[in-house]
This record gives sequence, C-alpha cells and structure tokens, in this order.
Amino acid sequence: MASLDVNDDDFTPSRQDALKQAARDIAAMLARLVGVGLMVAFALTAGIWSSRTMINRGTDLTTDSYGPWRHWRYAGRTDADPYTRAHLAGSGTIRISADGAGVFEAFTDTQGARLHSSCDYVLEGANLGAMWWSLAVYNSGGELIANDASRYAFTRETAALNPDGSFIVTLGRDARPGNWLPTGGAGRLVLVFTVLDPATGLSPDARADRNTKLLPVIRREGCS
Repeated sequence: MASLDVNDDDFTPSRQDALKQAARDIAAMLARLVGVGLMVAFALTAGIWSSRTMINRGTDLTTDSYGPWRHWRYAGRTDADPYTRAHLAGSGTIRISADGAGVFEAFTDTQGARLHSSCDYVLEGANLGAMWWSLAVYNSGGELIANDASRYAFTRETAALNPDGSFIVTLGRDARPGNWLPTGGAGRLVLVFTVLDPATGLSPDARADRNTKLLPVIRREGCS
C-alpha cells in the first residue's frame, strides 16, 4: 500500500502563525467590506428618506410655515425649484402661481398631532374680506374622500359664514349641521386651504404677517 509522506515542516510554528495571520487579514478585509456596504446602504436610505421628505413636506428653503399650514412659495412659477416641481407632479394638481394665490397644506392640527379620520376637528377661520377662499380635505394619497353626501370642499360662496364674516368648518365621520366635511375611513388626512390673493404689492414680511392672522386654526375635538 502506498504511503502518504507528510512533511513536518508544513506544521512548524512559523507556518501556523503565517496561516493564522492570513486568516486574520481576510477576516479584517471582509469586516471592512461589510462596514463599507452598511455605510453605503445607510447613506442611500437616508438620502431617499430626505428627498421624499423634501418633496412631500418641503423645507425652509422651499416652503413657508404658519402654524400647521405650509405654503410652497415657488408653486406655479417658472423659477420653481426641483423639489417644488416634484411635489406638484406627485400631487397631480396644477397650481396657480404663488404670486397671485396662496395654497396652504396642513398635515397636523394646531397642536402638532397628525390629522386622522378617527378624530373630529373644528376649523375656525377669520373674515378674509374680499379674498376668495376654498377648503378641501384629502386622504394621504391626495385623493378626495368619497362620501354619500358628495361634500368635498367649501368656498367663500358655499360656506355658511358667521355674521362677522368668519367661518367654522367641522371634519368628522358622522354628519352634523353646518359646514361639515366627511372624512369616512380615509386614515391620514391632508387639508388644503386656497386663497386668491389680489394684494400682490405686499412685501414678503407683510404677507407673512397677514397669513399668520388669516389662516384657520385646526382644533381637535376628540378621537374614537
């Protein structure tokens, strides 16, 4: 029977140390590769999340905030930034130029809680004078909420105004008297308040001050 010759030199301490070092080097290289991969994955995830946030909600560079209301300041303008264009493209709406109208979006109530159809809300708005306005409620996908009453929005002409010109609009699943907009089982809600603004000569600071006073307060009454 043939015998297998084994060279004892193959198992000398120096040879074993070299093999162990090579194994450690390979393990270290694999660890570095895994670390780089995780960093790249984290960077991509953070970048996608950041881009989506900037497109959906805007930032201080693209929007103005008035309590819970956000206004895309370059909407409908030829110099609109890429995030504003992407936001409008995603919503599927065509906006009047921000120079002549204000379109304000709210995802939360005045206290900062996310709007949801499981809660009832009361919106209180001041007298806007001669300015035309509309208020509509959408689901998180930007769609009007189907309902048996066929109520989707109120405007300056269709809402029942208070004697002083102010108005109150309620949101909820169950019907109620007055300016009620049904929310059904839509889940998360988005309010859109549009104002045709003839005062184009106002400075940005003066317009911001006026918007702060005229935009409706969104008060949550209760949740089920």
